[in-house]
Amino acid sequence: MQQVIVDGYNVIYADPDLRREMAAEPERARRALLDRIRSYLADRKLRVTVVFDGAGGLSGSEAVIPGLLQAVFTAAGESADTLIVRTLERAGSARGFIVVSSDVADIGRAARALGARVLPSEAFLARIAGRADERRPGQCAREKPDPDEADVAFWLERFEERADPEGD
Repeated sequence: MQQVIVDGYNVIYADPDLRREMAAEPERARRALLDRIRSYLADRKLRVTVVFDGAGGLSGSEAVIPGLLQAVFTAAGESADTLIVRTLERAGSARGFIVVSSDVADIGRAARALGARVLPSEAFLARIAGRADERRPGQCAREKPDPDEADVAFWLERFEERADPEGD
């Protein structure tokens, strides 16, 4: 199963609606992002971890969809980037991972060096938007069919385009 690690605040700030919500009510912005991802995952076999920088010492994790979607808050003083890189390092092989971040230079370079693929936040948002409105937030399909060929082709094409954007 493909493992996707999302830098949550990078994605929130890449979307105008989520960014406005973040300024007004951060918890609602985080929930709105998780709801979009939940809707997208409803008929796909992907495992997604959304990492948020902990604020004021808040840390921990929440299984939004057990085994498929998890929200993680870093410990005080730890950045999402640090936690993402540590997760990739501990995996042994990061080849099965996709890292979603707006910071494709720093975290992207580190993730690619470990073997992970990197997808910019804007591309991730565009991809999940195609399915986000088909279901009510929180509603999931009962069965999880394999992704269709067009979906697989899209992701493979995106990764090949971004595999080495700086010629590293």
